[in-house]
Amino acid sequence: MSKRMNTLDASSVEECALVFKALGDPTRVRIIELLRTQSSEITGTEIAGHVGVSLALLCHHSSVLVEAGLVNKRKDGQTSYWTLNRDALAAALGSLAEE
Repeated sequence: MSKRMNTLDASSVEECALVFKALGDPTRVRIIELLRTQSSEITGTEIAGHVGVSLALLCHHSSVLVEAGLVNKRKDGQTSYWTLNRDALAAALGSLAEE
């Protein structure tokens, strides 16, 4: 009895790898977890305070999370506002869980 195997296309594999690479750092996982609990935007300064990192280090983590599509970030003057891209996170996690 053979089981039908579904495989991801090359583009999906690359997208998943980017997401999981972004989630491979404990600080970025803490950022995602914080954003997951928010019902609205949160500032970068607030995130840095909750997670316990400098704004400079948060900037580095931000670029990785934005590139992976996990975080939406907008700037208003000197302040950046963050939200979790729940659809992108669910898609990446779900793509490997599908049968």
